[in-house]
Amino acid sequence: MKKFILLGFVATMLLASCGGTQNIQKQTERTVRGNWVVDSVTYNGNGEFASTLLQDVSAKCFEGSQWYFVANNNRGSYSIESIGCDTGTRNFVWVIPGSKDIIEGDLLLKPTGDNYKSDSDAGFRLNVNNLTETSMTWSQSVLVEGRTVKVNMNFRKLAE
Repeated sequence: MKKFILLGFVATMLLASCGGTQNIQKQTERTVRGNWVVDSVTYNGNGEFASTLLQDVSAKCFEGSQWYFVANNNRGSYSIESIGCDTGTRNFVWVIPGSKDIIEGDLLLKPTGDNYKSDSDAGFRLNVNNLTETSMTWSQSVLVEGRTVKVNMNFRKLAE
């Protein structure tokens, strides 16, 4: 009888721990959900850099870009409107990999077409350095003039 009680206790603890991880992931997705704007793009390193982010446009073109994240289907879009840039709206799918809280981990972002389907398996792992109800910072390592530079995208959440 004691074995059954112990086995039941262990099973309950395992189920509770898995549920807790899923709850953290759901809460994180709810925090990311909504409308954001990139206030600035900064670099970990000295000097001025010319870099392309997400194999799309230069990092400077992302400043002022509007982002929209939908949590229940992990779809989203961003819109580039800066003068001198390839303007327009781009679609993507996103996911929080594994069972870690995004505050300690990464966000996977995969560019897609208008139908949210991708012609390739290309995607990007972005390190999330900060996530609150009102701000978010991602970093991506890019190769600039033969050296690796960390590019930071600093987001501000817009009122809904």
